[in-house]
Order: sequence, then C-alpha cells, then structure tokens
Amino acid sequence: MKPELLAPVGSPASLRAAVEAGADSVYMGSAHNARMRARNFSQPELASAIAYCRKSGVKAYITLNTLIFEKELPEVADYIRFLYGHGADALIVQDLGVAKMAREIAPDLPLHASTQLSTHNSKTARLLKKLGFSRLILARELTLEQAGRIRENSGAEVETFCHGALCYSYSGKCYFSLMQTNRSANRGACAQICRFPWKLYCGGKYVKSGYLTSTKDLNTLPLIPEISKAGIACVKIEGRLKDAAYVRGVVSAYRRAIDTGGQADLSQFTSRGYTGGYLSDSARKEKLTSPSAPSFSGTLIGKAVKADRKGAQIRLVSPLKVGDSIRSSSSGKIIEVFRIYRNGKEVPSASDECTLLIKTIRAGDSLYKVARAQIEDDFLKDYAPLKVKSAREFAFESKKPDFAPIPPLAYFRDKKQLQESAQNRFVVPLSSFTPDLPASKMVIDTPRVAFDEELPALEKKMREISAEKPFAFMVSEPSLVSEYATIISPYANATNSWALCAWKEFGNVIGATPPLEMAHLESECKSLGFASYAGYKQELMISENDLFFELDLEGKCELEDPNRNRFGITRSNGRTVILKEK
Repeated sequence: MKPELLAPVGSPASLRAAVEAGADSVYMGSAHNARMRARNFSQPELASAIAYCRKSGVKAYITLNTLIFEKELPEVADYIRFLYGHGADALIVQDLGVAKMAREIAPDLPLHASTQLSTHNSKTARLLKKLGFSRLILARELTLEQAGRIRENSGAEVETFCHGALCYSYSGKCYFSLMQTNRSANRGACAQICRFPWKLYCGGKYVKSGYLTSTKDLNTLPLIPEISKAGIACVKIEGRLKDAAYVRGVVSAYRRAIDTGGQADLSQFTSRGYTGGYLSDSARKEKLTSPSAPSFSGTLIGKAVKADRKGAQIRLVSPLKVGDSIRSSSSGKIIEVFRIYRNGKEVPSASDECTLLIKTIRAGDSLYKVARAQIEDDFLKDYAPLKVKSAREFAFESKKPDFAPIPPLAYFRDKKQLQESAQNRFVVPLSSFTPDLPASKMVIDTPRVAFDEELPALEKKMREISAEKPFAFMVSEPSLVSEYATIISPYANATNSWALCAWKEFGNVIGATPPLEMAHLESECKSLGFASYAGYKQELMISENDLFFELDLEGKCELEDPNRNRFGITRSNGRTVILKEK
C-alpha cells in the first residue's frame, strides 16, 4: 500500500507549496506547537487553512505537541474546541494530559502521538492506543523492522519521518536547551544546542573541535518501496522552519517516489549531507554526524578564495544577482546582497567571479543562496473558515491524583548517605543496585529507552529486584510501569494534573517527582503533589548514536561549549548520554 505523504507547513506560503506539490496531508500549528520559531498561523488563518485543505482534498493535522502547564489547560481546552469546530482532521499531541482532555472534549477527533513521546516499543504503543491515540509517530531511532513490529503488536497506525533534520537526542528526552538557555525543546523553543561547536577533551586532554553532535539530514527516497511493504501508514517530512521552495522541492520528490518509484537529486537542500538514518540502519553502520556543518545553508553558489579590507573575492559556481539572500558558512547569518563588484566596477549580477563588500565573509567560506518564499502569505483571505461541528460542553477542572506523601528522595552516591539522611529514600540506577543495599530505602531508576528486544531482560531484572522489596521503581518510560510501586521520573514530562492521572492508568503509580520543565516552579510542584528529589545528574541528552565509536574515544570524555562549560559523556548500552552535574 502507498503511504500517506505528510508535509511540513510553517506558513501560509509553505501550505500552498505543499498542496500544489502533491501532499496528501499537512501539519501546521498556532499556539503550543513544537516550532514556535516558525512563522506559524494566527487562529483565524488556521481556520482558513483548514478550509483550504478541505477544498483541496488534503488532510489538515494540527500540532498541539508541547508540554502544558496546569494554568494553561483551560486555554488549551478552548483551543481544542476551536480546532474541532473548524474541521481539523487530527491533533498531534505530546502531553498525555492534553490527550486525555481532548478525548472528553471531542471523542471522535483523531489523536496522533507526537514523536516527542518517543514511542520505541510495542508495549508503550499499546498503552498509548488505549489512552486514545489512533496513530503513533514513532521515534526516529527505530529500524524499519522494529517499526513494522510495533504496528503489528499495537494495532495502531504508525508514521515515520522520511526526510529532513535529525535531532541528536531522542525527541522529548533532550533538556540541553532548557538547562543552558531556558528555552525548552519540549515547549517549542529549542535553541538547537546540538548544532553548537564543541571542544572535546578526553582524560583531561584536548582532542578535537567541531560540530560534533550535528547530525546529517535524513533522506529515505530509496527506501520508499520497503516502507510501503512494511505497512507504514504515513511518511513525514520535517521542515516547518524551512521556506516554501524547500517544501515544494522535497514534497515533489517524495510524491514521485511514492507514485512511480522515481528518484530525485535533493543535494541542493542540505549542507550537512544525507543519511538513511536509523530506519535503514545506516546510522549504525556509517557516521551519523557532520562535524563541519551546523545548519541548513541553502544552495551552494560559491567560495570565498580571499577576504581582506578590500572585500571578499568570490569564485562562483552559479549566478548571483543583487537582491539575492546569501549565507556564509562561518557566520551563518542571512544577508541580502545590495552591491556586487567585478573588476572594480559595480554590476547587477555575476556568474563566475565577483567581489562582495560583506565583512562577515571569511576566506575559505562556502556561500549559499537562501531561497525566498515565492508565494505570498495572504492568499488564505480567499478561503472562509468552515464551522462544521460542535464539541461537547466542557468545564475545566484540575484532576489531582492525590498521591500519599513520599519521603524526600536523593540520588544514591555512597553508603554514608544512609546514616546521614536516615529519613530519605535513595534513587539508584537499576544497573547499579546490589543485594547489599537496604532495598526498603531504595528507589530503582529504570532506563529512559527500551526497545522491544530489550524489554524482556529489563522486566526480568525488575522481577528479581522486586523480590528484595524496594521502596519503589522510578520510570520515565510507560512500558516499565507495572504492578510494583512506581514513582514518575523527572524525565517523564508530566507537567499537569491531567498528565499525572494519565500515567496512573498505566499501572501502580504512587507518586511523581518534579519534571525538569518545572524545577523552578516550586508552588506549582507542591500543589500537584510532587515529591522532592535532589542530587541527581541531569541527563541533558540521550542519543542512539554511539559517539565513543564514531569519534574513536576512550576514557573519561567531556564536551566544552563556546562559554567553556563542560559536560560529561558516558556510554549506556551503546547509547550516548550527555550529563550535567547538579
């Protein structure tokens, strides 16, 4: 069967480009979406956009895929009513509380589980389906075989990313931007820390520099026949921060591949190079990162062979004209070209060599032309919003889970703590628990990620430890909630009362710790009944990429950012974890 082709829409211009290029469906957002830096849509524009999609025979999926705080829930409830009333075809959701609330407001409105939920095993997939999700946008780290197994075992539709930028970390499990810039990736404001330049130190010695966690872009055009055979319901293109020209070009290429098997050269749309990603398993067989390229740069037009006070001497490989927008590889800034010089004279355009009086261009820089939107954003004024149905009456109220008090929790470092803090309970990683520890004082912290093939061993280990009668298990992964007493981890992203109640439906949840997104909101944490948890290392990123293997590292290693902050790198089951000590 042919998979549905889902296109990114960050603006009205991109919407029209996607529809005209042959997308079956589009995803777009207004408030509370994971690309708040995109142009996005006002609510009136969104209503018109849905009407335009309906007239064009294209499905409109609305991104409501960020974590929501308690005080925002009433506003989000009104937004869901608005979207349902104007005919949205589905909501893409990360927050389990929002999903639970949407089921009450609009029971027949399809819910798609955002990739921010990081669905990477069949048990989690079944739990999400039971919660009301009809489609699961799977974690990017799965192979095609693993994705097909989740589809078979869960009975839910599955969707996979097929093209575009890749996050270095598992989506929904990255807190680097939050901790370094207070811009939360789970709240739509990622600062893309993984694209920063790093200095690498191992054993205290400098090793190398570069964009060491900047990944290549995903391209699965050759895999489309295999994706179709695997029963993947939908393939999704990333790119709501890209312009209309990008959307048109990439959607057209995938439309052709799906319909006829034809292939296209998409090299003009990346400066980082392409990878088949984890879906083809090539991400484990070849280098995933592109250390010399931090961001998408546009179409290559030339190179600066010299730069001094007289200007930058450019050797062009394609024409450049006054009014074009360009970006240099060193500064990354988009600059409009106002003047072009050739042999000392000002000219309107050049095709082989020229001089640019732009101070930010450095010798050796690659120059890229950045395409402008070719379609105006105001075309939606011709499409009147539709009022197609009414949501249920809904009066918002908090759903406090009423957890019993839990003693203060502290990360376990050594046995001295047992005497110094007798009233505490201590959190110890599942892999570090030993029988000589007093189990009744221990909370066993489970892994953040578990594929289908890893779950049996984890569950067996949990059964063995449960015989020692630990105080509880701590989880951030729904599939590891069980009949044993369970405390929700800070990495579970439960930021409101409805989300806490959703987690209670998974198993024997007796309490929760403050999510990293809310660590600074003391009064809100107290009102929701979160237990205190101190002293743990913050896992800023967890990546399926093995950076030790990729960069040939040994010993204790650290990454240093441009502000000289250092972060430890560890390896866990072949995965890379980047840490910050509290």
